[in-house]
Amino acid sequence: MKGMITVINPDKVTGQAFFKDLVNYLYTHEDVTLRQIKRAFLDVKHIDKAIETYVQAGYITRANKRYALAFSPLETAELPQLDEMVFIETTSKIASDLQERAWTTKLSNQTNDLVLLEQTDFYRDSLTLSNFFYKLAHGYALSEQQEALYALLGDVNPEYALKYMTTFLLKFARKELVKQKRPDIFVQALVLLGYIKQVDDVTYQSCVAIDKDSLEVVTYS
Repeated sequence: MKGMITVINPDKVTGQAFFKDLVNYLYTHEDVTLRQIKRAFLDVKHIDKAIETYVQAGYITRANKRYALAFSPLETAELPQLDEMVFIETTSKIASDLQERAWTTKLSNQTNDLVLLEQTDFYRDSLTLSNFFYKLAHGYALSEQQEALYALLGDVNPEYALKYMTTFLLKFARKELVKQKRPDIFVQALVLLGYIKQVDDVTYQSCVAIDKDSLEVVTYS
């Protein structure tokens, strides 16, 4: 039995709700006519224009007044690059492989030389700063863990956030315990992310390795 096709890292066209619905309709139906499509999607406005856009973009083929997918979902054992747009069948082996495989991301900033090394799954659902900023920039849905970070930071400017977060982290390159007497959302975010932990009301301890020479912060083991 076929699963559903999902689009990872969609663009402006492939991120449309109707595109996703139409792709899955064509994936489970053969010899499809325009009349059948319109009957299946009665509530979709400007459906002819939308379908033409998908045809011109090369995602759907039209031949002898019949419509079909111009692509197959990813099946190869060769894993895609992180942030590459791919079509995946939700029940396929590659879908689970992409969840288990880890990619390393590097996050630098304009304030100092600190570089944050984080690991993520292909779907970028794990709770990391890189994933959070990536999804905000592209307007992608946040995971449940990332929603907690959003509740704290909102639509924060990445450079603004990194300025304060990396400056605080740099203090741990000089000493084991750092005090922060006033409440600070960026310090709270570092706790939520697992970068630091709170020892008492005003004292924090690093949970990550900070290389004093390269200034790389490794957040994974």
